[in-house]
Order: sequence, then C-alpha cells, then structure tokens
Amino acid sequence: MFEILRPKVYVDSICNIDLNKLIKTKKIKGIIVDLDNTLIAWGEKEVSQKNIDWVNEAKKLGLKICIVSNTNSKRVAEFAKIFDVPYHSKYFKPFSVAFNNGLKILDTKKSETVVIGDQLFTDIWGGNRLKLLTILVTPIVKKDSIGTFLHRNLEKIIISFWLKTDKIKKEVGNWPK
Repeated sequence: MFEILRPKVYVDSICNIDLNKLIKTKKIKGIIVDLDNTLIAWGEKEVSQKNIDWVNEAKKLGLKICIVSNTNSKRVAEFAKIFDVPYHSKYFKPFSVAFNNGLKILDTKKSETVVIGDQLFTDIWGGNRLKLLTILVTPIVKKDSIGTFLHRNLEKIIISFWLKTDKIKKEVGNWPK
C-alpha cells in the first residue's frame, strides 16, 4: 500500500544519520536535503548548532550537499548561505525536475545520492520516483505551512500502518548500524 511513498529508512533526525557509514556502506557521494522541518524548524530564523555541525561534517567527509525546497527562494537562499551549500527552490517537489536539478548541482549519479526530508508526499515520493535512496526524518517541530498541514494527518495514518505491519521501522540511534 502506497509503496511509492515508503522511505528506505526512517530516523528521528538528520543527526541520526552516520555519514561515515553512509559513505562506506551505501557508497553515497551526494545529499539532496529538504530545508523546513528537516534542517531547520519550520518558520524559524535560527539554525541549531548540531545541524550546522552535521552539514559541516558531511562536507568535511567529501559529501556534496544541495538543499531542494518548495519554500520561497529568499528564505532558502538565506539558509543555504548559512550552511554554505547550493540550493534549488520553488521546483514543486515531488516532480522530477526538482530532484534532477539537485542531481545536476551535485554532479552525482542516482545510485550515489540520497534524499533526506520530513514529508512523504514531497521528499520521499520524489526521491523514490527517481529510484534514489530516501530517508524520512521526523519533523523538527509540529508547526507547518497550511499546505503541509493538510498532508500531515494522512502521512501519520500511513506511517502508523507501516510501523504496525513492519513495512518500516524507526531506527533507534544512528543509521546505518
């Protein structure tokens, strides 16, 4: 049921993703990451230091990172500057153009790229359509835009079903193990 929406991995936070193991075991070279409720809390202007540290560690390890967001360009540009990474915004995830542009920016192959985000109907669906590794993170805060809010209730039902039927499991601690 809803297989195109199912993430390959489900974790609490981007900080639960072990970058060294992601490189070694999954051969990942590039990360397409969502902004709101994945890297920063929705509607906030501050970035947590632990997420800045995670992005800096990824870059230090040689991973390429690109923010792909449906958020307005000015907001994405401001945070991309803080993280010192390229970005693409207003490309209407889950459509392929958003992720293909991310792949172009990263200059990585699909097999070398992971999509990390907090929404099934944008991040995971889009990544799965292109057969990228997809990682769902728990939203940083429960607050959302009105458009996202409408999807959240359906997402909760789908995720609950998957968890109960062992279609996915929420990784405890760092992933991959």
